[in-house]
Amino acid sequence: MKKIVIALALCSAPALAQQQMPNLEEMFFKQFDSNQDGQVSRAEFLAPTEAQFDHMDRDRNGALDQAEVKAFNAEMEQRMQEMRQRMQQQGGQQGMPRR
Repeated sequence: MKKIVIALALCSAPALAQQQMPNLEEMFFKQFDSNQDGQVSRAEFLAPTEAQFDHMDRDRNGALDQAEVKAFNAEMEQRMQEMRQRMQQQGGQQGMPRR
């Protein structure tokens, strides 16, 4: 009986790992292939970075200064703190490090 349990555990481990691990290629294409043609162009790949730059460039001068970067970092820290609080309210702090 013990051997059967061990054999079942060994056989099911790869299946469990596949279920838990996200398909990174699929996630990549969902994020970047905006026209869904199965290819990611340079423009598609850079678009999220450009959007983030535009969000950070508060004075719209085409450059980021220290104040803009500091404001963005504070914004990200606030979002992380809100995520941690929501996770705590939902009953667990799974995978989120505390600061």
